[in-house]
Amino acid sequence: MIARAVHSERRHLAATFKVLTPEPLRSRIRSRTLAIYGDPIGPTIQSLRTRGKSWDDIIDSATRPGPRISCDGGGR
Repeated sequence: MIARAVHSERRHLAATFKVLTPEPLRSRIRSRTLAIYGDPIGPTIQSLRTRGKSWDDIIDSATRPGPRISCDGGGR
């Protein structure tokens, strides 16, 4: 299924870039992601479906980056 493949690739990219992100920003991103999704990489496909996301919603969200997080705690 396309949604599963795209979502899997998005999680792979998220994990890869989180490892490459320097501290303390990496810890801030990890903490925020864990607090919001209960998973340090991001939402699982099961959690998205449980929240009522359609397969098209999942494909769409997999194409967008997460929010910008600065070292000083500010957002975008």
